[in-house]
Amino acid sequence: MRNAAFQRTLKTVVEFAGVGLHSGEACRVVLHPAGTDEGIRFVRADLPSPDNVIAAIPENVACANHGTTLTNEAGASVATVEHLMAALALTGVDNVTATVTGPELPILDGSAAPFVSAIAEAGLQKLAGRREPIVIADPERISDRGRSITVEPFAGRIVEVDIDFGDCLIGRQSLTLDLDDSSVIARLASARTFCRLNEVEALRAAGLIRGGALSNGIVVDGDRLLNEEPLRDACEFALHKALDLIGDLYLLGRPLVGRIKAVKPGHDLNTRAALYLKEAQEAVGQPARAATA
Repeated sequence: MRNAAFQRTLKTVVEFAGVGLHSGEACRVVLHPAGTDEGIRFVRADLPSPDNVIAAIPENVACANHGTTLTNEAGASVATVEHLMAALALTGVDNVTATVTGPELPILDGSAAPFVSAIAEAGLQKLAGRREPIVIADPERISDRGRSITVEPFAGRIVEVDIDFGDCLIGRQSLTLDLDDSSVIARLASARTFCRLNEVEALRAAGLIRGGALSNGIVVDGDRLLNEEPLRDACEFALHKALDLIGDLYLLGRPLVGRIKAVKPGHDLNTRAALYLKEAQEAVGQPARAATA
């Protein structure tokens, strides 16, 4: 994507179906090509039009508890958008309309790989509008109780992630990733969501992960992996945190050029950073391009 000077969209329609991670309901999403500067938009096909259009922008984040939920002014919402958003970021899709049936996107295998693979198979088409990345000119930092996201000027797209789950198999992992390296894209896309077994009961009591299973996420019990499938990468846990971060930051609607350093990131901190960066860009007269609705 280093030399992608023009905006891009899909060449054809792409469809996915499965279960929602948190709702446990059957969900379906169809990705449609979109025009220049239309950005990324979700349309709840099962809700009345025209109040069912939800723009993928930081201001529309309604909840970031174990996933990213977007809501419009009419109250229509769509949950668990982060893996698709990450796939669009990694494949360089600027404009798309995602028609969703159900309260959230299907979790598929818990990674972004099915989205990335299908987008690659569909192919991309160049649009007339220029792609204008957000170039980080000055260091910025968002922090919260030992967690932080820092962006710095850099002539490239680097993501550094540091996580620490020292009480279990996950442990501490640190990664530096070059988003212009195709091998890195593949590693990121295949990294699955995860949780610890001692969290499951509380999450389900809170109405979350009702569709969770060992087929769509990694579960760790102390120093044991409960999945039959082994880890896809020795750093799969940190890679997935990086994937979520990339997806949440793509709510800006444009790629970021700079170095991103994340210490113990999560959806709440990621989406706060996206909103902060958008407001910072607007303050210096460089509004982030975003879909309307």
